[in-house]
Amino acid sequence: MALVLAALVAAFCGVAVGLAVWNVDNRTAREEAEHAHRITATTLGAAEHAPDSWSGAAAASVAQAAWQYPSATRRTGLVTVQPKTPAGSPVVIWVDDSGRTVQGHPSAGERAFAAMTVGATAAALIALTAAGVVHLRLRTVHARSLSMWGRDWQRVEPGWSGRLPTQSGVDDD
Repeated sequence: MALVLAALVAAFCGVAVGLAVWNVDNRTAREEAEHAHRITATTLGAAEHAPDSWSGAAAASVAQAAWQYPSATRRTGLVTVQPKTPAGSPVVIWVDDSGRTVQGHPSAGERAFAAMTVGATAAALIALTAAGVVHLRLRTVHARSLSMWGRDWQRVEPGWSGRLPTQSGVDDD
């Protein structure tokens, strides 16, 4: 019964944590969307493989590109592109209010997946903690029960078996 209750509490807490993460992520995405602008840039060179900073392996393709944002301010920089993108190709990029490139914000599906993952992890941690507490409590109850049974058996066994009770005390050497 205790484990069922703990599982229900864990599930409820997991849902609550997941909804909280979902709300925070949505609020953050709305705030970022107010300051992120999707524009078209033009590549100045062909795509090159960008080495991954951790492994050195090719992680993405990048190219030097130019764009104008805000209004007539011309900017250049490295942008992520599809492999083998030739020079002069239009590419969609995200920039902030001052025209610097930013990462595109996560989709609703990505935000939902993150919220479900955090909620499920919270539920699992709560359930495991509750199971550990119940396990420790049951071990304590079991040990106490065995101790009481042993004391009761010492009192009952001599009469049941017909043996004289053993007495510890003054004559023990």
